[in-house]
Amino acid sequence: MPPFVSAPPYITPRRGITAGLPSYSFGSFPLGVSPARMYVTTVAVAANVVTLGVKMVEGNIPAVGTQVSVTGTVVGGATVNAANVSLASVTITPATGVGTITYTAVAANLSTTPDGGQVVQIPAVAKGLQFALDPAGGYGLTFVWGSSAATIALQLEGAIDDIDAQYAIIGTSQTTLSGSVVAQVPNNVRFVRVNTTAFTGGPGTTWAKIYQSTSSGM
Repeated sequence: MPPFVSAPPYITPRRGITAGLPSYSFGSFPLGVSPARMYVTTVAVAANVVTLGVKMVEGNIPAVGTQVSVTGTVVGGATVNAANVSLASVTITPATGVGTITYTAVAANLSTTPDGGQVVQIPAVAKGLQFALDPAGGYGLTFVWGSSAATIALQLEGAIDDIDAQYAIIGTSQTTLSGSVVAQVPNNVRFVRVNTTAFTGGPGTTWAKIYQSTSSGM
């Protein structure tokens, strides 16, 4: 699923929850967006900035700030291989899938040199897709999740208005890799989402879905 939508509703309408059916805040079946996987073709380092020449082999071109895991490079040494690094720049031609990515790492300078390895996009701390609730309120929600991370912390959040800063936790933060929680939505809360506040390990996958009960006043 796409991440938390910050565009105004008149640009990107909010999805509603259908009682009795799962609404995926993270995960779900493929809908045209999938994690990136790239092969490394070259490595260069200048002033602790690593530039990798890459070839896309799977998924969509990642955005700046996406967290990735880099493995299998040789000429750059262990400091070029990295886990949970954020991309500082992405220059990849969509038609060919060929280009460069950069990230920060403390490493010795290195001119552009042929190399191998791979780059895999990993789940990270993120706010999931929000859903609109019936304004009558008082509904019971079931929050279900699973993750292949080493550790994860995520929470169900709600807001009266669909404004990022107004979302507040419903219940308590969850720190297990899988489980389910039944929650009573406070009155007047009209939007809900899942927020991943901590994630370590990867690459891996995380999904989280929300069920709304078929009756109010639970």
